[in-house]
Amino acid sequence: MGGSDLGASIEPIPPKLRYLNTWDLLFIWFGAGISIAEFWAGALLVPAVSLLTALVVNLVGHLIGNTLMGLIAIEGYVTGVPTMVLTRRPLGLKGSYLASSLNYLQLIGWTAVMNIVGAKALDATFAVLGYPSNYKLWIVVFGLLNTAWALAGPKKWRWLERLSVTLLLILIIWLAAVTLNTVGTIDWHFSTNELTTLQALDLVVAMPISWLPLVADYSRLSARGAFLGTFAGYFITSSLFYFVGGLSNMYLGMLDPIAIIATYGLGIPAMLIIILSTTTTTFLDIYSAAITFKNIKPGESLNRQVVIVGLLGTIIALMFPIEEYEWFLLLIGGAFVPLAAIMIVDYYVICRGKYEVDGLIGSKVPAVKMHGIVSWALGFIAYLTISAYLPWLGATLPSMLITSIIYYTLSWWAR
Repeated sequence: MGGSDLGASIEPIPPKLRYLNTWDLLFIWFGAGISIAEFWAGALLVPAVSLLTALVVNLVGHLIGNTLMGLIAIEGYVTGVPTMVLTRRPLGLKGSYLASSLNYLQLIGWTAVMNIVGAKALDATFAVLGYPSNYKLWIVVFGLLNTAWALAGPKKWRWLERLSVTLLLILIIWLAAVTLNTVGTIDWHFSTNELTTLQALDLVVAMPISWLPLVADYSRLSARGAFLGTFAGYFITSSLFYFVGGLSNMYLGMLDPIAIIATYGLGIPAMLIIILSTTTTTFLDIYSAAITFKNIKPGESLNRQVVIVGLLGTIIALMFPIEEYEWFLLLIGGAFVPLAAIMIVDYYVICRGKYEVDGLIGSKVPAVKMHGIVSWALGFIAYLTISAYLPWLGATLPSMLITSIIYYTLSWWAR
């Protein structure tokens, strides 16, 4: 990586110098979607809603969330800059620092979450094989693996991702077959009705939404296929893992995917799934946290930030248990759903798909755009209010609509 790697800078990358293609992007997001976190989130859906309802909201939620990912991917592809630099246009330079700070913190949090989830899964699998617990050791191992993968840099990811995703695809097809064979007769209609359909939709959309602050960091490296590679790669695997997680919880009565994996007794294949799926997801959090920090301090070494984020994610995982996973997802949605709405309306509606480079990089970037900040704050308040007082409605789509209207209206007044 370092200075010789164009991806290490937040400056626009010319299309002719980019080294990823549609397949490379697809492999990156395919690997990101194969995650125990997705398995876990899918298990939260069933039997809170019926398996049939979960299947429908799974597909609809991923269609919505992945379309948003694809739209942000196009912005990164056209401009050649990372996601947090894109937020300078609607929020201003200092406003983008606020978005970057929140994103930096949440990515460190995601790194810690994934270290914990991967370590617990690996520890449970070793326990089934008769080995003693080494939970904290596995956290350190995952921390080192994830950091090393992020340090490898985008050019080397092409080959790492192709190899790991090919192996993961074989393992995941096998895992899905084992799951279907284990559950026997499927009851598509049983539900405890703990969630409404729209609440379940929120829980699905929250996962791709959580990736929105990262998407352009990778599409800016692509010479083509920004939308298709991003959309298809994440849609295929994330929706599959949501479904398998829900199916497993429905028939084994286990919310915890780690316990489910241990129950299956998958042995060595399970270890490969756990290690590869955790690493192909978490390195994105580490790398993008480093890129995010460079939006605040462009001269910062990318490699140094990768090491710092990897270290912090490991230390937090060792010190603090991360519970209430569902609320963590919803809180992320609360912060980034309205921001995504603002970014999309600003680029596609107000600017009609054209951003001037001077409005993103250089001395002409305004310090603060209050209409963007106010719209984001009101959108976040709308999300939290709907979640608290109208939970049956689901907060994602209403808050996006509210934020879009507010931002468009305030932008018109600010002209």
